[in-house]
Amino acid sequence: MLCLCATLLNTNAAPTWAASRARGEPTSQQLRGRAFTAPAPAALKRAAITKQKDGTLLIGGRSLRCGKNRNVLDRRLPNLGLAAPGVLVFNPRELGQWSDTVRLFVFHHECGHHKVGASELGSDCWAVKQGVRDGWLTREGLAQVCRSFGGGPATDTHPSGARRCGNIDRCFATATASLAKEKAAEAKRAEAKRAAARPAATPVAASPAAAPRLIQAPVLKRDGLIADSAP
Repeated sequence: MLCLCATLLNTNAAPTWAASRARGEPTSQQLRGRAFTAPAPAALKRAAITKQKDGTLLIGGRSLRCGKNRNVLDRRLPNLGLAAPGVLVFNPRELGQWSDTVRLFVFHHECGHHKVGASELGSDCWAVKQGVRDGWLTREGLAQVCRSFGGGPATDTHPSGARRCGNIDRCFATATASLAKEKAAEAKRAEAKRAAARPAATPVAASPAAAPRLIQAPVLKRDGLIADSAP
């Protein structure tokens, strides 16, 4: 990995992913002139994305890896990020202009290409599902991601910003509903497990029936004899 980076820095040869970089997410410079809202300075952080010794990327306090694919940081990349066979490439300088939520989305979007293929909408949706499941994507964060699309028209490689925004909104609704259903089912299973672990109640033995008691002494009603009916 280190050798690859050194080669890229010390030669003028184009990176192996140069042929596929047109499919990457556009940079903020490319978005200028489009109808988009730049992120507020308060939402930005320095060292927004760093590569750790184990090869994972650290974004927003989360260590990220996409399967067995290598992570590469390249400040010369003319995109926020891109996916190529066996590798994910990101421009840390460009990602530094966005919030952690957008950075996390870009990472998972590019990872999504390794999961669902070339579909931009499919990769967007895969990233949204991961964000909902892992807890880093909220409704507010979804709006930030939508703004990062720039509101531009469709290109040869990407759907229009409006179409992508509508797509991730639907994916978010589906993912949140699915997660709520899973949590409800999990809670039900946990309650059933707790109920099964409780000791069974010991039945109370019925007391033996008491012998009848005489509550009043015999009383002579009248004197007399019983006639003998025998002949």
